[in-house]
Amino acid sequence: MQQLQVLLKAVLLRRTKSSKIDGRPILQLPPRITEKVHAVFSEDERQLYDALETRTQIQFNKYLEAGSVGRNYSNVLVLLLRLRQACCHPHLITDFSVNVNANTGDIDLIANAKAFSSEVVARLKDNENLECPICIDAVENPIIFFPCGHSTCTECFARISDPALAVRQGNDGSVEVRCPNCRAKLDPKKVTDNVSFRKVHFPEETGGIAEEANENNDDDDDNDKSDDDSDDDDDDGEGPSKPPKTNKVKGKGKGPSKPKKTLAELKKEAQKNTKAKRKYLNRLEKTWVTSAKIEKTMEILQDIEDRKTGEKTIIFSQFTSLLDLLEVPIMRKGWGYRRYDGSMKPADRNQAVLEFTDKPNCKIMLVSLKAGNSGLNLVAASQVIIFDPFWNPYIEEQAIDRTHRIGQLREVHIHRILVEKTVEDRILDLQEKKRELIEGALDEKARKNVSRLDTRELAYLFVCILLFIRRCLTGY
Repeated sequence: MQQLQVLLKAVLLRRTKSSKIDGRPILQLPPRITEKVHAVFSEDERQLYDALETRTQIQFNKYLEAGSVGRNYSNVLVLLLRLRQACCHPHLITDFSVNVNANTGDIDLIANAKAFSSEVVARLKDNENLECPICIDAVENPIIFFPCGHSTCTECFARISDPALAVRQGNDGSVEVRCPNCRAKLDPKKVTDNVSFRKVHFPEETGGIAEEANENNDDDDDNDKSDDDSDDDDDDGEGPSKPPKTNKVKGKGKGPSKPKKTLAELKKEAQKNTKAKRKYLNRLEKTWVTSAKIEKTMEILQDIEDRKTGEKTIIFSQFTSLLDLLEVPIMRKGWGYRRYDGSMKPADRNQAVLEFTDKPNCKIMLVSLKAGNSGLNLVAASQVIIFDPFWNPYIEEQAIDRTHRIGQLREVHIHRILVEKTVEDRILDLQEKKRELIEGALDEKARKNVSRLDTRELAYLFVCILLFIRRCLTGY
């Protein structure tokens, strides 16, 4: 650590918010106050979590005993992902267990999947990597790049392909997207996802290629019209509601009914048009249940609202599906809010930021941690809720600094919602170890101390120098 501190002192110029020049702070910012808020599981949530944790421990022990943890690294990350999701909401591991990429709706994923070379297909079959190289997190359905076959999670892909990135880099043209693994140039329109890739190249795993899934989406839902579309056209503004469709099957007998679409599939289709979005929200509303963390979040928001101080709040979460679930109680309260996540178009994201900043009645912003942890100025907010902890504490710090930055006039309050006696306790321990390591290397006081070497260190360095000179002069 001392060697690292000496090296960094020689090559690193660091300025922090607490740094001073001539005894005065560089920045005059209001204080930042962080508190841990503990949510308590309901009995059902605790039983679900305990059962899931037991199963994951058994599975990990099998990998450990077989010495195959390294070969199953992605699977281990998914096991941990499930535990983290169970801490937030039970629906994340049931209704949203298949992660369908929402921001690739205008891309022909099947056709792109067919374009890969046989070498890439063979490599992905033998070494399926479901870990994002940017955020170092598990991802169930990654975006796969052409032609190299490397991948990232949906939200990291949205960030690296965001046209606004070109503006921040000083480029007038479109952003140059490069693979984070091999640095090859990428076309954001020539990508596929893991589900489509495996449908094309490994149909035995998925029961065949379902190319027709991209066609006639409106006809796929005839069997669940009564459940989801009963009030779709009430306020559509497109004339009187039409009678429900009936299943017409050619030939004798009745054809098999199509399976009801999952929330994940409806969520993907919700990006296509307003009607599909209403359908998704209707299903979400009907099947919605609360969770311990959502209840605690609503308590914090209600307390902020009751103070009548006009404060605005940002809620960060790693899971966009959880942000969808949070929308339901917020809408029921009638509070104005906006969304910011990687599935949104760049223009929609920019518009959401402007409306959150300028409109007094828009007091809540739901932000994806990966898509909104940098490059945003949200000083209109002074309250921050971190819904779920992340492996890297500095990702959270970057997210918090969307508000605690130049231009902020209020005290910034950070509420970190946690559930005790879960995997989140261990995530916090891991965060502290990472902080100690980084702060130990970058600590300004420590670097000042190492600038003056003690006798032992001088002797060590002096002997090394003498030995070096002796070898140069004598050759040995």
